[in-house]
Amino acid sequence: MYSALNLRPYLTADPAQNNSYWFLAVGYFNVILPSFLPPSGNLDAIFWHRARTAKNQSTHAAKGPMTVYRSREMALERGSRARAWAKEDDDKAAGTWVPPPPPRAPEKPMERPPSNALIGLSLLGNLDGIYKHPTFGDIRFHTLTTGSRQRAGGMLLFSYTFVGKLWISLGYDENGFEADTVQCFWKNLSASIEQLLID
Repeated sequence: MYSALNLRPYLTADPAQNNSYWFLAVGYFNVILPSFLPPSGNLDAIFWHRARTAKNQSTHAAKGPMTVYRSREMALERGSRARAWAKEDDDKAAGTWVPPPPPRAPEKPMERPPSNALIGLSLLGNLDGIYKHPTFGDIRFHTLTTGSRQRAGGMLLFSYTFVGKLWISLGYDENGFEADTVQCFWKNLSASIEQLLID
């Protein structure tokens, strides 16, 4: 799973540089868990062990000593990619784009481990701490609709607490999966939540 990381706590205290919520201040990290269940064992214990593992990985990504430096390097790489894609879009619009030559195959192919994330994970936390309900007078909040930014062919799972309830929503590229695959995943995820978190 890949997830976003809030970098605002690491920004400078200079108000001129940190006075707006209209710019992006996020990093990214991966949570790596086994994608299989052991043939035998206590399902509840396995679930909670993996939950603790995911929490530990997330905490390390957010509070590790290399967080700022890693995020800077990632920003440089992502900026370079974004400029290359923007130039490609501009060239295509102008009719001047020439596809690059195919990469030359290495003489001895190297074995590379798979690096595709199965799903994006956005743990927004307790949003009741952000929306100060008493300050809205007679207006009563009951639902929050999140904005989904997912990659093509991907899935993005949101979870957050709002108005004292746990909310979980799934966005996905409907052209990237067979319909039965997504429906089966959501059915099993919902059943897991009912069994492991609610019961």
